[in-house]
Amino acid sequence: MQRHSSLLILLFLLFFTTNGTAQPYILQHLSIEDGLSNNYVQDIEQDKRGCIWIATVLGLNRFDGLKFTTYKSTNSKLGNDALNTLLYNEEEDELWIGSNSGLYILDCSTELFKRCIPSEDIVINNVSYLAPASDGGIWIVAHTGQIVHYNKKYKKYTLLSDRIKRELKSPNWCAFDDGEGHLYIGHAQGGLSIINLENKTIRNLSHIPEAPNSLPGNSVYTIYKDRLENIWVGTNQGLGLLNPKTDEFTIFKHESNNPHSLIADHIYDIKEMEDGNLWIASDIGGISILDLHNITFKSPQNVQFYNITATMNKYGLSSGNIRSLLQDKFGNIWIGNYSSGVDFISHTQPIFHTLPYTTKGKDKHKNKPVWGLFQDSEGKIWLGGENEAVVFKDNKQLKSFDITKYLSRPYGQVFSLSEYSPGIFLLGIYDNGLLKLDTKTNRIERIKLDMNNIDILSFFKDIDGTIWIGAEYGIYTYKDGVIRKKEDIIRQLSDKSIYGVLRDRQGKLWIGSYGGRITIFDQDYKAITRLDHNNGFKTNGINSFFMDSQGGVWVATRNGIGYIKDTNKPEEFELYGYSYGLEDTFVRSIQEDLQGNIWLSSNNGISLWNKQKQQFENYDYRDGIPMGNFIEGSACCTADGTLYFASLNGVCYFNPQSLTTNRQVAPVQIMECRHLNNQIESRQPEALIPITNGHIDLPYDQNSFRITFSILDYSQSGQVEYAYLIEGLEKTWTNTLGESQITFRNISPGEYTFKVKARLRNQEWDDNHVATLKVYIHPPLWLTWYAKIFYILLVLLGIYGWFRFYKRKLLLESSLELEKKKSLNEQELNNERMSFYTNITHELRTPLTLILGPLEDLINDPKIPAFYGNKIKVIHSSALRLLNLINQILEFRKTETQNRKLTIVKGDLSRLVTEIGLRYKELNRNEKVKFHINIAAKDAKIYFDTDIISTILNNLLSNAIKYTSEGEINLLLRSTDDGGNQYTEIIVSDTGYGIDAEALPHIFDRYYQAKGKHQASGTGIGLALVKSLADLHEGTLQVESEIGKGTTFTFRLLTENTYPNALHKEKKETFAQEEIEIVETVKEEKEEADTRPVVQVVEDNDDIREYIATSFSNNYRILTATNGKEGLEQAQKYIPDIIISDIMMPEIDGIELCKLVKEDIRTSHIPVILLTAKDSIQDKEEGYESGADSYLTKPFSAKLLNSRVHNLLESRKKLALIVANCAKELKPKQQKETIKLNKLDEEFLTKFTTIVEENIDMEKMDMSFMIEKMNMSHSTLYRKIKSLTGMSGNEFIRKIRLKNSLRLLMEEGYNISEAAYASGFNDLGYFRSCFREEYGMTPSEYIKQTIRMKE
Repeated sequence: MQRHSSLLILLFLLFFTTNGTAQPYILQHLSIEDGLSNNYVQDIEQDKRGCIWIATVLGLNRFDGLKFTTYKSTNSKLGNDALNTLLYNEEEDELWIGSNSGLYILDCSTELFKRCIPSEDIVINNVSYLAPASDGGIWIVAHTGQIVHYNKKYKKYTLLSDRIKRELKSPNWCAFDDGEGHLYIGHAQGGLSIINLENKTIRNLSHIPEAPNSLPGNSVYTIYKDRLENIWVGTNQGLGLLNPKTDEFTIFKHESNNPHSLIADHIYDIKEMEDGNLWIASDIGGISILDLHNITFKSPQNVQFYNITATMNKYGLSSGNIRSLLQDKFGNIWIGNYSSGVDFISHTQPIFHTLPYTTKGKDKHKNKPVWGLFQDSEGKIWLGGENEAVVFKDNKQLKSFDITKYLSRPYGQVFSLSEYSPGIFLLGIYDNGLLKLDTKTNRIERIKLDMNNIDILSFFKDIDGTIWIGAEYGIYTYKDGVIRKKEDIIRQLSDKSIYGVLRDRQGKLWIGSYGGRITIFDQDYKAITRLDHNNGFKTNGINSFFMDSQGGVWVATRNGIGYIKDTNKPEEFELYGYSYGLEDTFVRSIQEDLQGNIWLSSNNGISLWNKQKQQFENYDYRDGIPMGNFIEGSACCTADGTLYFASLNGVCYFNPQSLTTNRQVAPVQIMECRHLNNQIESRQPEALIPITNGHIDLPYDQNSFRITFSILDYSQSGQVEYAYLIEGLEKTWTNTLGESQITFRNISPGEYTFKVKARLRNQEWDDNHVATLKVYIHPPLWLTWYAKIFYILLVLLGIYGWFRFYKRKLLLESSLELEKKKSLNEQELNNERMSFYTNITHELRTPLTLILGPLEDLINDPKIPAFYGNKIKVIHSSALRLLNLINQILEFRKTETQNRKLTIVKGDLSRLVTEIGLRYKELNRNEKVKFHINIAAKDAKIYFDTDIISTILNNLLSNAIKYTSEGEINLLLRSTDDGGNQYTEIIVSDTGYGIDAEALPHIFDRYYQAKGKHQASGTGIGLALVKSLADLHEGTLQVESEIGKGTTFTFRLLTENTYPNALHKEKKETFAQEEIEIVETVKEEKEEADTRPVVQVVEDNDDIREYIATSFSNNYRILTATNGKEGLEQAQKYIPDIIISDIMMPEIDGIELCKLVKEDIRTSHIPVILLTAKDSIQDKEEGYESGADSYLTKPFSAKLLNSRVHNLLESRKKLALIVANCAKELKPKQQKETIKLNKLDEEFLTKFTTIVEENIDMEKMDMSFMIEKMNMSHSTLYRKIKSLTGMSGNEFIRKIRLKNSLRLLMEEGYNISEAAYASGFNDLGYFRSCFREEYGMTPSEYIKQTIRMKE
């Protein structure tokens, strides 16, 4: 009964229509260019988050307020892309999707699809409609099949035909459950069926042409029930309002001659919006809107619809083929087009608007550029365009004035406008002068200026009606029809391009120029103040002036905005730029609204100066402001408070009051969270992380993710800003700078809370709607709580174990301390013993030198009788045995103290073994012992130390001879394989007495001597030395022995061992002492009576010193010194030919003496031989580094020492010949053997030669002259030159002169006399004589010979 009464009320209202016009809607368009999968839209739904779901013929789309996400059969489990209908189930958060191939359900929380497959007897295909059932279920309408009911509670599918036990018409388009037991079914060409679900009856309604109140058409596409419970039916032939009591319809159809009738008759969707308006979507027409509140009591044909059609601008649809309508929970309206995507109508009207001053573009209307803007005395808005001035009133164009024929060029922009008097206007043309327009007569005339084609940049109307005109090259005034150029003002301006003119309340005139300077004139037009860079007014150029209601002056500049609050004190100004929040400092125009707020335009948009916050609020294209630069000085404010700003993209206007109210931002929501792929080039989609009750769980190895958030109100999406905070990782909010997603990488395990909030630009943050997401990253197994407990237990167990160990350690330390003391005592005793032996051997070497030296002389003396000669040989042999024993002790000491270094060379080991073996074979005097040498490894080239191998063999062979009374001794060298490695073995075996089994393990111990009747005398260090040397050589030494059968020693070396840590030397190494500098020639000066070389002996031991002196006294002159200090003084005084020095001496040792000799220019040429008992590699290296020429080890052979001295002196003679040759020939022949001077000697000769060459033409250049230049004594200089060149100083000077004359003759082209005089020879005959003596021929013969050789 209530339903019928509501229908009567509506029918009553339908007879009364109003003629009021609706406010035009502003639409935005979304299509495939914005990410939509296809422009053919079938249906639109919204989920509980606010996301918009759009079904197209090519996939499903989700719009989150910012972007589209597309789901197709190629990237999801959606079985078919051709979709027909959608239905959202909020209770289950599921989206039901009807397609041509069946029914699918999408879980919106997980984005997983599943296909609905009922029982075998129910087939669902070609789903055309989904409708909610009154019992909470869903009606599934198949276009060519059955209608199925789905029961959510029991998850059961039931055929409608089985439920009512009757067959239904087919095909079907739609269904509607009215909640009162009736199901309405719209058929394709089958009319409308109304099923009573309780009594299972069916009423069929169809279109009857002769019945005007029957169903409008037989194809029913949509059925809708409004809030007044009226049933609206959309058909293929119009809209019908059903009276359920009579089954009659009130019909609404399109009337071609009535613009307020239904837009079209093909109705696809009907929706009632929140404002009570009924929206009717039609095909090939658009949308009709019916206001249900204001229907008047008239006939239906008089009911007026407000229609929205497809147009090319923002006030119309993108297409007339409308399939679906949706009003979201924010009040926005979504319109699905079957050809052009989606149209969107915001629930809030835009704040910023653009005047309809447009031109028709390729696809749509385009705003024209506006160069000038002005409001006249009648409140009309004047626009300066291209070749025209246009007048607007109430934001509608009234009139246009074409100025083309008054221009001197084809195009001209009206850059500035001003009203001189009612109906009389001045138009300033850019680059084309000044025009006057009379609107009463529509007459336009040009006002002539003193220059043609100049820019008119600005106007200012003074109190007395005078128009001030700012131009490109000066300033003019216009009054009473007369134009005047203000020369008196122009002369005071540094820049003549005037962009701003203003008179303040004190009567002062302000003029702003392009160059950035403001000049202020008094009432007599005298410049009184200038604002520019010099006093801090840094602007880069003035664009316009504006004086506010308080009398303050605002200056629009190219570097921000300037403000002078008190014009009496213009020097006190403020500048505002980026630091005050201004996004663009190129300020074009300034205006004040009715509330006293300052607004300005710039290149990028419009800004408001917030006086309370002392900050600018910025608005740009995201707020609806046209994109394009604004124009200088082109702004105005109308009486109702509307502000206008001109730009190159039209005129933007708005009422500031609509911006002052705080706008509420839509609540921000977290849309999704996705895993990040660690592989950069991975093409796999990022996996969705399910969010359960605002919480996500992640494993430790998937701790990189991306969170997406958004506000779902699309009308605010371009103006929103976001800030986020993740508790547990940071403590401050971070602005995302417009981004709607945040990426986190490699987050440590733990619990975090992600928070995000939003605000509209220039508004406060919405702290009341903060979206949160709990994030829990599970730790790996080894960081879980039970793992940590295990670690603690492990640590405790470790501490317990450590305490037990420490207790045991203390007990062991107390016992080991006693052992250590005992061992240290033994070690100290051993070291003292070894030190004693070493010191004794060093002391023994010196007297042995005095024994062996004379013995060798006696042995070699043929005058000694044979009887005594044999005895001397016995003494000499015993001395050698003593020396051998001393050497063994020293070698053993070296191995003990690790001073013995392994020095290896690659050579033939078989040759060395053979040589040593033959030596001992010859020494064998026992005829009962046979000595055999067997070299099985011929040409055994390996790396070895000759000295060590020799010492080992000497000891082993000498022991074999000593302990073998009869039988045989065998020396064997062979190669063998063991464990895949090649070894070289030296085996010494004998058939002697043998070694007892008890003594065998100890024979390599120091000082050990086996007890027995066959034991010979000895020190007990021979075999210990052999074992130490074998270990040093990285070899093994083994012994096998049996009493009465003999002993076998086996020394094994790894054949391939290269000894990387040993010292390596070449096989044929030439030591430094054998590459010595050459000294002295035989020729001596006449004044020296004794021509023998001088040998200096420096030795602290008197016996050795006298022995050496006696050995050399026959052939050499001897100088002796007892220590290094005495030896150095003696050498500097007498300049000996060679020095023989001991190393270990008091005062100055031999090393230091050698260094001092070699570093003194007077003695640096003298060869030095060092003598010492030290013979280690380090000792020798130290000696040679000090500059020693040779190195002999005590005890030494007098014969060897004599040979060394002779060789060094001979080398000096050879070197002198080389030096003399260099001083003789222009291009000396290269020597086969290179013998070099040391650095000091080279510098000496170079200096001497340079002095001679620089003074070559001096006649009396002799040694007296050179002594002064060289700063040396006569004798020292004489001996130095004599030693280095083998000639006297004067002879060397003459040789340099002759070489210079030869150069002048052969290279410079001098004749003989010129060359002689230029070289210091004043007597030409003497020159020829000297030349013949030097070169073996006269100068002329030498020249001829050279010429013949060249030919």
